Amino acid sequence: MHVVVASNPTARFGRSQAIGALVAARIADLGHVVQHIVAADYAGLLEQTRFAMIQADALVVVGGDGMVHLGVNIVGGTSKRLLVVPAGSGNDFAAGLGLGSTDEVLAGLEAMLASEPDRVDLIRIEHPDGVALAAGIVSVGFDADVNVRSFSLARVPARLRYQAAIAATLLRPKHRTFRVRLDGGPERTWRTLIAAIANHRTFGGGIPIAPGADNRDGRLTAVFADELSYPRFLWLLGKALRGRHVGDRRVHVAECQVAEIASDETVIVCADGEIVGRLPVRCSVMPGALQVLRMP
Repeated sequence: MHVVVASNPTARFGRSQAIGALVAARIADLGHVVQHIVAADYAGLLEQTRFAMIQADALVVVGGDGMVHLGVNIVGGTSKRLLVVPAGSGNDFAAGLGLGSTDEVLAGLEAMLASEPDRVDLIRIEHPDGVALAAGIVSVGFDADVNVRSFSLARVPARLRYQAAIAATLLRPKHRTFRVRLDGGPERTWRTLIAAIANHRTFGGGIPIAPGADNRDGRLTAVFADELSYPRFLWLLGKALRGRHVGDRRVHVAECQVAEIASDETVIVCADGEIVGRLPVRCSVMPGALQVLRMP
């Protein structure tokens, strides 16, 4: 098998690069052809990995959800397989697959590479600047603001960056007005702080924004909240951190296959913790579009 290993040199203070080298060496010891890609930035890593995958059979990404995002935008919708070595500050996709710790995945590499792939759904995101794929959560509300702010906190340790961004964003949360249409139905307007389209349960290192979401059911889960006063928002956010927000009458959860979101404001769209574009977007489910390798 021809395997490409891609490492995020910034994940966990650069330790994932060393883990990537270890992964590449172990896969080579198993008799596979291996190419290890490391780049100074995300764009360079994406370009080099995409080129390397032309001749490869499987892609191993080493890092967190951002590396999963890179991987699905290379092998999603193809016959090529993805293996995730969780080595980032946020590993929601890996946790959803039940992959366990970095060490557990390293110990199981031989079995995972020899296993039959599991198929999971992806989200196709059409936006004014192009098309992107996502594995987990597409966000345009408070959680997107947190993601954007986290990129500016380079001096904060990676394991604390998301929590620090939440705290900073809480100082001045911003309601936005969205026009939302699900599965081609009637358009509804929401002025809200919470707006997300989910393919699996969690984001931000385990926050259960959509506790009932399942990336194998061919459906997406839309989560929107009504306009809230600041004290009410803080109270609801506390519930959301424990996955108890979906029972609140101010929170609206709906399953769909297509979600269209627009706004008269300029709104950044994030997916898997990465900036992918701006509104308007059309998010549609791609059933079984990703082949992932996991412990048999």
